[in-house]
Amino acid sequence: MKSRLLRSAALAAITVSPTLLFTIPALAAGPQIEEVIVTARKRQESILNVPVIETALPQQTLERLQVKDMKDIATLVPSLVIADNFLSIGTQISIRGVGTNAFDPGVDQSITLNIDGLSLANGLAFMSGSFDLGQVEVMKGPQALFYGKAAPGGVISLRSADPTDKTEVIGRMGYEFESREKRPELILSGPITDTIKGRLSGFYSEQDGFYHNIVTSVPAGVGSRVAPSRIAGQKNWQIRGTLLWNPTDDFDARLKINNVHDFLDDQGALQIAQCDEGVGSVFGVLQFLNPADNCKIDRNISWIEMDPKAFPFALKGGESFIETTQTYGTLELNYRPQSDITLTSTTAYYLLHSRSDFEASSASFFGPGIEALNRFRRREITEELRANSDFAGPLNFTAGGFIERGRVLDDVGVYGNTALGVPPELQKGYNRLDIETESLFGQARYKITSQVEVTAGGRWTHEKRSDTPFLEFSVLVPASAWGFQVKPKPSISSDNFAPEVTLSYKPTDDVTLFGSFKKASKSGSYHIGTPPDTSDSSFGEETVKGGEIGLKSRWLDHSLIVNLAGYLYNYSGLQVGAIVPVSGSVPLTTVINAGSAKVRGVEAEVVYRPPQAENLTLHTDIDYNHAYFANLDGVECYGGQTIAAGCNENLIGGAYTGQNDTGLPLVRSPSWAINFGADWEAPIGDDMKVIVANNQHFSSKYLTNIGKVYYQPSYIKADLSLTLQGPKDRWEISLIGKNVNDALTAGACTNFNGRGGLIVSNPPGLAAEGPAGHDQIGCLMDRGREL
Repeated sequence: MKSRLLRSAALAAITVSPTLLFTIPALAAGPQIEEVIVTARKRQESILNVPVIETALPQQTLERLQVKDMKDIATLVPSLVIADNFLSIGTQISIRGVGTNAFDPGVDQSITLNIDGLSLANGLAFMSGSFDLGQVEVMKGPQALFYGKAAPGGVISLRSADPTDKTEVIGRMGYEFESREKRPELILSGPITDTIKGRLSGFYSEQDGFYHNIVTSVPAGVGSRVAPSRIAGQKNWQIRGTLLWNPTDDFDARLKINNVHDFLDDQGALQIAQCDEGVGSVFGVLQFLNPADNCKIDRNISWIEMDPKAFPFALKGGESFIETTQTYGTLELNYRPQSDITLTSTTAYYLLHSRSDFEASSASFFGPGIEALNRFRRREITEELRANSDFAGPLNFTAGGFIERGRVLDDVGVYGNTALGVPPELQKGYNRLDIETESLFGQARYKITSQVEVTAGGRWTHEKRSDTPFLEFSVLVPASAWGFQVKPKPSISSDNFAPEVTLSYKPTDDVTLFGSFKKASKSGSYHIGTPPDTSDSSFGEETVKGGEIGLKSRWLDHSLIVNLAGYLYNYSGLQVGAIVPVSGSVPLTTVINAGSAKVRGVEAEVVYRPPQAENLTLHTDIDYNHAYFANLDGVECYGGQTIAAGCNENLIGGAYTGQNDTGLPLVRSPSWAINFGADWEAPIGDDMKVIVANNQHFSSKYLTNIGKVYYQPSYIKADLSLTLQGPKDRWEISLIGKNVNDALTAGACTNFNGRGGLIVSNPPGLAAEGPAGHDQIGCLMDRGREL
């Protein structure tokens, strides 16, 4: 019954449109809304004509609301949810609930990040790029045809600002009061010669941290020490250089080079969100959790650091941290052998280095149990060649090829607290993951009539991945087995074809109706997040097929925009991750292809500039999404989960290890996501103006993890900026409030053996709990209010 109702709702998104066509003209026409040009199909087009459900954020919006990282983008795009995670896993992105929740850097994101033509799917890459942007495009749903193998859930495309025709020098200085953040920026832009223009931009940011540490003392001699009073301080900087070369009308080149550095203190600092057994001791002696912790989401965290005397391998004096450096760039060449053909080459290079030290047990009073040291490196070289036509006749095409060569090195060491009698060295090893990809893609666009166009195309992809693990030492494995580990599947490969068919109808120049069918997949890989072993750590492809229908329209002399859409997609082989209860004091992660999911919903967007207020723009965007696991079997049980609590599958050695979570919603998939707000400009004084920008983002509750279930409650975040701009836009001063109502949220939570400190085990799958009880829930929190 529910399924039929949802299908009816999706159809209603289009069925209702004829009524809208007649009622909209009753409104009065206001000032025109500027045309938005997008590149969703790898060529410049009006957003009105592109049969893709997407949100485009122009430079003006990004600057007025001080968008400076991915999480700021998420508050402007309904159904986009962004979460932090540990070590080299990095940021995790979900659109309509489709994303990656695995605690493993070997798993590509289901959402592709595209920065100036460079496609990236590793989580740490999402930390960069959100500076000096010209435009952001968020394309929802599968985008395999133009963006490749890792876009079954969507694409976030960032286009950095290009050089200007006239010389500009832009200096900005910002201060954020809540985290005491200082942020200077400098941009130099303009012509260098008659045919070359350049742009050099950079920023530096330093903050003390948003959360307060409530731990003021710890027991002596157990391997811990008090951490700073402010948690999650950061130091970040980025430099980007751009050159544009236009020697002739037939040829142009664009070179972009970036260097990004990020340092985060207290990385992985979990806030305990649920501890229904309390924070008491184990055996009446071992008090790993702070007795004063209220186990609630607030601005207070209990956090300690490792004493180097008990952790001889600890870096930076025992503090948890992650330090990441990224160097990447693209060279785009465009050649027009004739006026209606464009040949494009995009060559891209990406290099990431990361190191981190992580207090893995998240203890907050007694000594930390174990420490994880991680060194991570990822290198990618890609080349895309494509041809686009713009013939006057009814038939046009896009065709091209893509090649990628990549390597991932993940070095993980696990060490113990010697003050508690844990061996100083528990396990250490690395995985080398090699990636080889070749792909061909093409699309034909045919105008049946001047109003009806059909497009058909597809992408063929061949990908091979191989894993070379090396175990340096382990207290769990005999020394004779150290060294290179023999895998049951040392390499995996796949060949797939992702077709796409779209029918578009334009009854007028200002109305586009479309419907499409799509298939896409994300390559299988290996989970590499824990020290290597001889097990089969490979997992298969994640696939999707389905379709969408939509209406894009402009009314009242382009003063009103109304967009409607409905979609329905079925996913199979979802790459789902979980933390397995500890084995010999070493926590393990795993990734499985866990069943299937259904994603369906409707979206509506309205933008209006009323005639009564010439410089006022109103906007609202309402998304309803129903995304759930139609089959989710074999998920790892959480620590201490009993048979009666659902841990009743996969009997091994007298204990069950798996559970069935069929029917759960997808992680980070709110049923309702709503944005609404306004922008207003008014002239004052001598050629000055005041600008007010406002946006509210509402999200209903959503699931944050798989294992021991925990939901982020519904919330609303309100953003507001007030700007005074000087004559000829030569200076401005702004007061910017983001999340001014201080809603505290988390995109990623996990179950962890907090009471046992990862030393006293809490095995699942038994009739009764062990001495450490069952797992607690810890969350990696988002920043709250920013002023």
